[in-house]
Amino acid sequence: FSTNLACAVVYDVAIVYFCGWAGFLYLVFAFFFSIGLHPVGARWIQEHYTYDFDQETFSYYGPINRVALNMGYHNEHHDLPSIPWSNLPRLRAMAPEFYKNLKYHSSWSRLLFQFVFDKRYSLYSRVERMKEKAGSQATPELTNSRTGNLDLSARPISF
Repeated sequence: FSTNLACAVVYDVAIVYFCGWAGFLYLVFAFFFSIGLHPVGARWIQEHYTYDFDQETFSYYGPINRVALNMGYHNEHHDLPSIPWSNLPRLRAMAPEFYKNLKYHSSWSRLLFQFVFDKRYSLYSRVERMKEKAGSQATPELTNSRTGNLDLSARPISF
C-alpha cells in the first residue's frame, strides 16, 4: 500500500510540476466523471462484482440506459454479443425465461454506495470466467444451464 501511495504522490507532483494545477485538476475531474465516485463508475461494479458469487454477470435496468446506449444490458450482451446495442432491450423482452429470474441493479448510485459501505463487497468480489471445472465434460445438461461447465468462483487479484 505504501509503495502504491508513494508512486501516486510522485506522479501527482510530476503532473503539477510539468503541467501545472490545470493539468492536475483535469486528471482529477476526468477520473471523477469517468470511473470515480460518479454513478456511471458503478457500471464496472454492476457488471462483474458480487457478494454471493451465484451469478456470473449482472445487468442494470434503469433510466441511464436511454442515454448510455443500453450499456447496462450486460447479461444480454454476454449471451449474444453480436446483437446491436439498440436491440438489447428487445432481446430481453423476447426471452424472459432467460432473464426474469436473474438478479439485476436498478440504480448505479445505490450500487456505488452499497459497494463502499456494505462489508460483503470487496475488491476481491469480482467474478470472472476462469477455466472449465476440473474433470468436467460438456454434456447437454450442463451446456443448457447458464454457467455450463465453467468455474465461476472469484479469484484474488494478483499483482
